[in-house]
Formats: sequence, C-alpha cells, structure tokens
Amino acid sequence: MHQIIFLLAVALCSLSLNADTLKQSEPQNAIESHKITKVFGSSPPMTYLIYALNPEKIVGLNFKAKNPNNYANEEFLDKNFLSLPVIGTFHGGGQSINIETLFTYKPELVLLWADDILVSKVEKEMQKTKIPTVTIPFRKVEDIPAAFTIAGDAMQESERGALLSAYAQKVIQEIQEKIKDTQPTRYYYAEGIDGLSTECDDSFHVEAMNFAGGKNVHSCHQSGVLGMEKITFETLLSYDPEAIIVQNRLVYNEIMENPLWKHLRAYKNKNIHLVPNMPFNWIDRPPSFMRLIGVQWLANIFHPKEYTVDFDTRLKEFYKLYLGVTLTQTQRNKIVGTTDEK
Repeated sequence: MHQIIFLLAVALCSLSLNADTLKQSEPQNAIESHKITKVFGSSPPMTYLIYALNPEKIVGLNFKAKNPNNYANEEFLDKNFLSLPVIGTFHGGGQSINIETLFTYKPELVLLWADDILVSKVEKEMQKTKIPTVTIPFRKVEDIPAAFTIAGDAMQESERGALLSAYAQKVIQEIQEKIKDTQPTRYYYAEGIDGLSTECDDSFHVEAMNFAGGKNVHSCHQSGVLGMEKITFETLLSYDPEAIIVQNRLVYNEIMENPLWKHLRAYKNKNIHLVPNMPFNWIDRPPSFMRLIGVQWLANIFHPKEYTVDFDTRLKEFYKLYLGVTLTQTQRNKIVGTTDEK
C-alpha cells in the first residue's frame, strides 16, 4: 500500500513538473503530441538515466563513454551507445555544449539535472532553443525513484520507469531500515592522481557514501561545481579515516604503492576499497543510477554486521534489470575486482 501511495504521489509530481517545463518551452509542441524518439541529457547523470530507460533514444553523449572512471564497453553496454557523438555538457569538465550543435541532432526532449549550482543557467540556455525540457532532481539517492518515474513519463517509457522506480525505492528503504541505529563510519574519498583530492561533506559527489552510513572526514563547503578539493597528506593523517573509498584504478594503484599511506588506520585494517566502474562508476563521476548498486556495496563496507544481504544475487538482479545484462561468474569477478584483470 505504501508503495502504491508513493508511486501515485510521484506521478502527480511529474505531471506538474512536465507542465511547468513545457510552458517554458513551446506549448504547441507539447511532448504528448508526438512520439518521442530522440532525447538528450544535459549532463552525464541525465544521459545515464536515459540509458537505463531506453538507450535507443539517446542522441549523443556529454563526454567519451570510456574514461578512467567508467569502464564502458560492449560487454556491458549497447554497442550503439558507444558510437554516439559527443555533444557536450553544461556541468563539470570536458566538452562544453554548443546549442547550435545540439540543434543538428534534433532532440525532441532534453532532460535537465536540477543541480542547485548551475540549473538556472542551464534552464535559461535551453529556453532559447524552444526544445521541450524536463528538470529532474537527482542529487540525492532518495531522488532516484522519482527521477525514473518523471523521466519515464516524459520519454514515453512510463512502464519501464515505474519498474525501475519501484526497485530503487525498495533498495533505499531497506538500507535506511538496516542502518538507522548505527554509528556512521568515518571515510575519506580519494581522488586525483595522488589520492589527495577529495570532496567536501556537503558535495553531491559523496551523496552515496553519506546515504550508506558514512561520515566524510573532510568537512567544508564545495568551492566549485567540479569539487576535487586539494588537501595535504598531513591533513589526511590527522583525519585518520576508518575507511577509504578510491575513485579509480589509477588512484588506487598510487595509494597502494605509496609507503606513506601505510601509516593510516584504513590501510592497516585493509579497509581501502576501489569503486567498481563497469560499465559506469557505481558512486560518482557521474553520480548516476548506478548508485543503487553502489549504496548496497558501500553499506556492506561501512556496516557489515547490520547490512547483510546476498550481494551476488543483488548484483545479478541489478545488472539484469537496469542494463539488460545476464552476468557470468567471470564478469561478476571482474566487476567487483576479484581478479587481476584491470
């Protein structure tokens, strides 16, 4: 009953949001008046959201699909996705978007990420184009169920959206219930070529870690949309986190080969973890729907006694439902880093 009420509330919210955004676009060109076949995401989180709903409708990417933070290959993805043109993004680094270029791909709908830093700028730019838009909250893990419902309705993928939303809500409620009485685990998020770039505790880049029962040792206010705040090793040593979550393989290798890191409690307790990134990063850069499997992985790291689930089963369920991939044992091992293959 609670699930039904939740989905109804989300549906009402999405109807209101769609109406508002269409008013800002072109009323006579309403989304409902024709079949939606071409959709663009203004940012990586939105592009990956489109992928989960229907990869065939994506007209272009924000940056190259395969990069240090995202493994992205045909083994886990639709091959057409990997050959899509890079159109650009309003958010973060990489190729800045060119509105004239976007026009050449004739998107019938653009999904905008309701990030509080840049959303006003993005909405103003898109208003000039007259292309219908939908602005979707996606900062918090708790936003994911509604995001799937809203985007699914706008893309004319309502049934798929409702299915993915229901799974997301189930995962969120389960984690919240299992860790509600636990003490947060003090973690450090290691980024940059030397592991000494990180994120402030109020950054959207660490939302998944905070949701999963972690407490960021680096307390500050994010200085820019990219994050990546620099610290010294002396500062990290003073933090002495219980766990270290590492952004990508290059950073992980640097940490494990640098003798200075051996002085940290997390190193001594073998509590340093490389974020899986096949086909997309489970946690961040971009913070996508993959966070749904990421928070399960993190909750087990931060609170192994309280959050006890059959993770292999969860992994296979998630990849089948969201990516359409039936995992083999070899693929499972590759994803979670239990082989030497990099």
